[in-house]
Amino acid sequence: MVAVQATKRGGLIHLRSHASTQGEVLRYDVGNGTLYDQGMAELQRQGLELGRAGKLRVLDHLEGCLPKIDFSGGDPLVAAENFEVMRLAAQRFGREQITLTATGAGLAKYKPEEIVPWIGEFNFTYDTVSTTGSPHREAGYADGNLRRAAQFALAGVRTRAECPLSVHNSKDDILRRLYVDLHEEGIETLLVMRLFPVGRGAFVASDIPTPEQYRRALQLLRELEAHFGKPKVKLQCALRFFDHQDMAENPCDLVRESFGLQADGTLLASAWAVGPSGAPLHDALVLGNLATTPLQEILQSDKVQQYEARLHENFGHCKIFSFLNSRKKSPLERVFDQADPLYTVAEDHVSVAHFA
Repeated sequence: MVAVQATKRGGLIHLRSHASTQGEVLRYDVGNGTLYDQGMAELQRQGLELGRAGKLRVLDHLEGCLPKIDFSGGDPLVAAENFEVMRLAAQRFGREQITLTATGAGLAKYKPEEIVPWIGEFNFTYDTVSTTGSPHREAGYADGNLRRAAQFALAGVRTRAECPLSVHNSKDDILRRLYVDLHEEGIETLLVMRLFPVGRGAFVASDIPTPEQYRRALQLLRELEAHFGKPKVKLQCALRFFDHQDMAENPCDLVRESFGLQADGTLLASAWAVGPSGAPLHDALVLGNLATTPLQEILQSDKVQQYEARLHENFGHCKIFSFLNSRKKSPLERVFDQADPLYTVAEDHVSVAHFA
């Protein structure tokens, strides 16, 4: 499966992925939905993405659980079918179990009041400011996201900004502006994230901050939170242990509480277990297929049981970063290695062997 970008030029739809420089060209049918609807239909024809029936099977296979479902992408709402599936998921499991992570582009098709009844939380990326821009974001991307998020905040929906820290936005003046922008628009929570060198992010690995840059950024954000009160600063997974190394509970929620689901139904041990082309990072991180197998059955598999038994071996380390940086030969051993560079390259090296 590949991550595909769809663009329309004249009467043609161009589909292109990071895995291919040539791509495909389709004829645009004026009466057959948007270019995204037609592009998705082609991926479904090729078996790269589930059709409507397959997506509904995924919901069926979640029965017996009370899942928290995040509809994300990419941009999930650019295709009308995905809005319908999100609505059906909210009816089945309750709107409080549904999170939408989207951008201004996908949201432009809908009024906030059309979406609000079906979601309990709205998440969006906000990692740059209009005065500086970003080398990896199109102009207006962050501003568009924030404007839409402010509408959901006014409608009473919980809102969370997600900010992957990079060497570009972790500078004091930019980070301060980011926080104040969110405060002024009434955003409730700021999730501070790491920049994962996976998926399309694999092409910007050099932008990942050093441990010292992370520490300075977290300190500044805590000061801003103390002054303004809102948004509340939350840290993603391993950053929580990096910030408080006396934690008793493992902050890693991989397999224990969270999974990644690809467009063809592939269930991943983590939402970050995605390679540059959009395919799984490795088979060691694939747990099954949720379109063909109920979640309860997958959770009883030997592979998931092995994951659950070994989760604390690299307590506090991100298992995706460990997988990518470990020198062990076995892919599964790399997942549980203490190889997260957040700690292994820090001057004050942290040993967590006593948690194993």
